[in-house]
Amino acid sequence: MITAIIPAHDEAHRVEHAVAALHGQTRPPERILVMSDDSTDDTVEVALDAGAEVLLTVDNRQHRAGALNQALATVPMAPDDLVLLLDPGVRLPPGFLDRALDAFRDRNVGAVPAGPTAVGGAAALVRRQALEDVRRSFGRYCDEGPVSGQLRLALDLEAVGWRLGPPVETEKAAAAPVEQGAPAPVGHIVPVPSTPVPVGIVRAEPAAA
Repeated sequence: MITAIIPAHDEAHRVEHAVAALHGQTRPPERILVMSDDSTDDTVEVALDAGAEVLLTVDNRQHRAGALNQALATVPMAPDDLVLLLDPGVRLPPGFLDRALDAFRDRNVGAVPAGPTAVGGAAALVRRQALEDVRRSFGRYCDEGPVSGQLRLALDLEAVGWRLGPPVETEKAAAAPVEQGAPAPVGHIVPVPSTPVPVGIVRAEPAAA
């Protein structure tokens, strides 16, 4: 099973493209989760309309890494599942997952990164077991320090004995045009336990052991 996780803060103009590209994969993921990190625009609504599930961060102060850590601690998965960690600015070509899966025939490969993209976009398909090995060794899935992102993940995986597969090329998603004179989005998603949560939206709470 493949679960895609897209951390997003005020990414209403890009997240639809990322989700659509995942639905358009020749081997699409079983679940697509957008982790909305305190978004104040229409990220949640756009993600739901595009066909993704939405999770809300809770008291996150560590930006992308913190959002991913909360998502990975919240969503139950089997050890042999795969996780696609994807920035909202990257639109994956239709055959990305098929090509990445080929590399996992080698049981020593823990992750397959996307190829180089323009600044601000990254993606990698990672074994859940490899992520759990990182958590057991370092106490977290993604580093929230000054060195983070795909480089940190690659270093962590290699430190716990996993190899990286060859990168698969991607393209960066173009930003949607902004309508001139359109009113600024308002509102703030507050994941308060006593507040009814819309269907398809889940607060980030640690998964049961």
